[in-house]
Amino acid sequence: MRFGLILAAGRGGRFGSPKQKVMLGGHPLALWSILAFEQSPAVDLIVMITDEDSVKFFEHEIRERCIEKIEAVVPGGTERIDSLRAGLKALPKEGFVAVHDAARPFVRAQEITQGFKVVETKGSAIYAIPVTDTIKCVDGDVILETVPRDCLYRAQTPQFFGLPILMEALAKAEAEGFIGTDEASYVERLGEKIHILPGREENIKITFPQDLELAENLLTAGTCP
Repeated sequence: MRFGLILAAGRGGRFGSPKQKVMLGGHPLALWSILAFEQSPAVDLIVMITDEDSVKFFEHEIRERCIEKIEAVVPGGTERIDSLRAGLKALPKEGFVAVHDAARPFVRAQEITQGFKVVETKGSAIYAIPVTDTIKCVDGDVILETVPRDCLYRAQTPQFFGLPILMEALAKAEAEGFIGTDEASYVERLGEKIHILPGREENIKITFPQDLELAENLLTAGTCP
């Protein structure tokens, strides 16, 4: 089976408040991702992880929109790894999973479908975009060096894995006290090959308040979703 795991339990420290319920184009922010996964024919079931205070809110919102693929809305933790662990506990140990940040509202159903095709044939895969800016390594406010950007990519979500591989990677990380910033960073430590799928600039992550303004402008212009 193929599962969508929607991470929406963040505290929104850089945004200024939890952002999963912030309204964007008539939907709470986190609902945009769920709707995209609902529309993908590749997805069998969806598990949403949110903060404990928002579980009932999202259960109501999901019922109101007659979203059928939701398996569960479960409470997450204070850190991303805690929410990932909570989500994986709600899934079987076999199958494939796409892990997605609910803070990226403009993922498209066809991207989800394509990602599952790749993970089932080639193994782990993530969406990413090549770095085009000049990158500087800095100490305080002093440049140490210019970093070659030829092989640098900006990772996005969704990220696709076989469930046994992701669970093994997470267990290894926990045993060694490693905390990653995305799911691929755990799987990389197993020596697993992770394929890059071409991401989109419009698949933005809402991190700061101005990002929400950008998202609203993209909706108004008809550029997204």
